[in-house]
Amino acid sequence: MNPDNVLIAVLCFLLAGWIYRSWRALSELKHAPTLRLRGQSSRRGSVSILIPAKNESKNIVDCVKPLLSQLRENDEVIVINNGSADNTEVLLKEMGAQELSGQESSSRGRQSAKLKYLNTPQTPEGWTGKNFALHLGVPFAAGDWFLFTDADTRHEAGSVDAAVAFAEENTLDLLTLLPRCLAQGFWENLMQPCAMAYMGLWFPLRKINDPSSKTFFANGQYLLIRKDHYQKTGGHVAVKEAFLEDFALMKRTKQMGARGMCGFGMEIYGTRMYDSFNALWRGWRRIFLHAFEQRPASLLKCVLSVLFFSVLPVGIFVASMAHFSISWVLGTILMAIIFGTAFKAYAIVKARQRYAFLHPFAALVFAGILCDASRMAVLKRPTFWR
Repeated sequence: MNPDNVLIAVLCFLLAGWIYRSWRALSELKHAPTLRLRGQSSRRGSVSILIPAKNESKNIVDCVKPLLSQLRENDEVIVINNGSADNTEVLLKEMGAQELSGQESSSRGRQSAKLKYLNTPQTPEGWTGKNFALHLGVPFAAGDWFLFTDADTRHEAGSVDAAVAFAEENTLDLLTLLPRCLAQGFWENLMQPCAMAYMGLWFPLRKINDPSSKTFFANGQYLLIRKDHYQKTGGHVAVKEAFLEDFALMKRTKQMGARGMCGFGMEIYGTRMYDSFNALWRGWRRIFLHAFEQRPASLLKCVLSVLFFSVLPVGIFVASMAHFSISWVLGTILMAIIFGTAFKAYAIVKARQRYAFLHPFAALVFAGILCDASRMAVLKRPTFWR
């Protein structure tokens, strides 16, 4: 067989794959619920915001203060200090936080302070640290809604009102939101939007929000759940061993026939998930390892998909540059679609779009992360929350 014909056939296949991918992504955007900040909110329910924190001195103030400034009369922020060895507790006290103690239930009288914190004992066997922390904080929460969010998030003024009002208007039991990407330095700007985009590709919003679909996904960085529904799911006790408790709570929500929804919350809040290459590698390795339920075959399938669709085309395009031909034209069109799609993905999460032009390199590194996750799945290596 003529090598040129083989090259053209491969390019046609890759081009068709990317056209389908781009079309699917754009069609998903049309149907994606998007939350926006409102001038005047009509929300009715009160909110208890629960934040697990372990060694979060660099984040806790910037996370908590914007939330405190938008609380209503019966709202509250509860930080669960999960064995921090830094000055997280000191900073909470400086913000006026009131320490919670004992087993007092919020149903027996509310604490007067808007900001409260709880120091936890050592995490027992059979629990992840985050789940144990939230489990201990919930009995002190008196809101009609629980908002579980992370210390590395940054919330816009009016975001709580907007999210609760949206959930009430759509009669939701659980609302989870995707953030805008807050990144610093080369590796974060390169890898964060790439990993987020692939998560969106493999867990499409339309299927997540379809009650008849078995696809489930949630983002623990922003998980708004109705109090009575949380209790019906069994809460964090029911998912105590899950490293992706957000996924597990959405799965239980769909299985119960309750109403869960995932939407775009880039205008509502942002997050800087990891601040170093090592943390980024370990963090996304853990996420995808458990997102695919530690199945080596599923992870390896993802590796092959990333390499075939995002890395291989570059090599083929370079090979086609040897002479002007139909393969060169197809390769040029293919690269334009790849970079155009990456550019759009980076724009959605409000990342620096110039890094989209390094997408093939980002995909190569991302494939390495997935390979590492596959290795852990095969060897059944343990993972840890912090």
